This record gives sequence, structure tokens and C-alpha cells, in this order.
Amino acid sequence: MIDWIKIAAKAVLAVYNAFVPRLKPADVTDDETLLAIREHAHSRSDISDHLETLYRLALDHKAGLVVELGVRSGESSFVLEKAVRKTGGWLISVDLEDTEFTSDYGRWHFIRMDDRELAARFTAEMKQRGVPETVDFLFLDTSHTYADTVEELNAWMPLLSKRAIVALHDTNMATIFRRKDGSLGGGWNNNRGVIRALQEYLDLKWDEKQVFTGAAGEFRVDHVPWCSGFTILYRGTD
Repeated sequence: MIDWIKIAAKAVLAVYNAFVPRLKPADVTDDETLLAIREHAHSRSDISDHLETLYRLALDHKAGLVVELGVRSGESSFVLEKAVRKTGGWLISVDLEDTEFTSDYGRWHFIRMDDRELAARFTAEMKQRGVPETVDFLFLDTSHTYADTVEELNAWMPLLSKRAIVALHDTNMATIFRRKDGSLGGGWNNNRGVIRALQEYLDLKWDEKQVFTGAAGEFRVDHVPWCSGFTILYRGTD
């Protein structure tokens, strides 16, 4: 059955966004990789605002092992693969479904599995593949539900290295979300699933609709509300 309401809503958003100018990058660069990422992000999506951030985080951190939970069409894989290719690191992409993303980089592995199942046997699985056994950079972008996020945090946080970075998408989800340039996108109401689970894990509260910087135990926390929200945890880093 055709959902005419969703079709109409998508059309209205497209018309609105056509009149919203895109933000220019903060810096001018001749870095071909960064230019490719910016071109990729030009097609507005629910994560487009955060793709360059993901790339810079993984690149600057020189992460030995990057693990992304949730792949879909591979938007995050696209930028994380480019970062580890430059640093010589490893990228493990995990999803319940196959991904459209492909790469000839020998240190990229796609694992089709429930990520909590993988976490339970992570050390043995990585040892078998000849991959580092602690995670320097973890990106979490899976079901966006409270229950799953609680389980994923409990399963994966113990696997982090002492200098790890954790990035979480969809920490400010809504039926209609706003990007940094003011354009709008269609999402869904997850009842604060990701942010609620994260705040409970950290025992730290903040308004996810606002920019926030704070600290919780050994983690520094940076949060931005746009494009469905993006939160970064820095462990053992300046």
C-alpha cells in the first residue's frame, strides 16, 4: 500500500531544502580525500553533517583499530576507510544486514553479525584475523533503541583501549531533524533511546537539543544537536 503521507512529507521537505543555502567549509583545502568526503556529504542525509568530523577524528587519532557498529549503505564506512587507509589502521564494520559498501583495502573487514555477539567473542575473533584486540575508535550507529544501546554500551565499552574515542550518532533524534545549515530531514521518534542509554551509562545529564561539553569520569564529552545529534567521548586524550 502506498503511503501518500510519507511521499507528500518528503516532497515538502525537498522543496523547503531547495531554498536553504549550503554552508561553505570552514577551511579551504587541496586534500583530495577531504574534498571527496565533502562532495559525498553534499547529498544531504541524516548523517551528512558528521562525515567530515568522523574522518578527522579517526585520522587525527591515528587509531590502530576502528570498529563501526551499523553500516547500512556505508556512508560512515566511506569516510572511516579513507582515514585508516591513510594511517595504516584497521576497520571492522559490523551489521546484521549486508552492506553496499566495498573496498579493496586489505585491513577492512565486514562482519555480518549481531554486534553484541561479536563483542562476546571479540578477542578470539580479532586474534584469528590478525587484528589488534582493543578498540581505539568505536562508532555506534545501529537500531537507535534504548534497550539495544544499553546492551551495546555494556558489551563494547570494556573493549576500548586506554586512549579510545567513542562516537555515537542519533543522540538527538526526532520525526523532523534539522541540519547545521538549517535544512530539514525526516527521521523518527526513538523516545530518546540512544541519548537516554548514554546518559545513564555516563551518569551525566545534559540537554541534547543544545551544544554541550562536559566530563564524566574518565571521559570528556562533546555533543552537537544537529543532523540527529552526534556525541563524542574522549578517553585518556587531551
